[in-house]
Amino acid sequence: MMKEVEHMLANLENEGVEVDGKIASIIDVEMARIKAEATRENITGLKKKAMIVLVAISSAASGFFLGAGLTEQAIYAGVGRRIIYGEI
Repeated sequence: MMKEVEHMLANLENEGVEVDGKIASIIDVEMARIKAEATRENITGLKKKAMIVLVAISSAASGFFLGAGLTEQAIYAGVGRRIIYGEI
């Protein structure tokens, strides 16, 4: 990143722009801000992906447990019906 900044400053000087300490510090501050923003966006993207994975896992788990509970109820209802009607 610093090579790009040095290259940009050299280009500015070649074009006749006088680069003093104030301009260089402004550029350094802006570069640090851009780096921080890029890092923040990368973390935000990872959080979104992690949330999608967690939602998928929790949906599958809740579906499994709901299905197991309904199957258990159906088995008990079927066995109860057979007991009531004297089939067992």
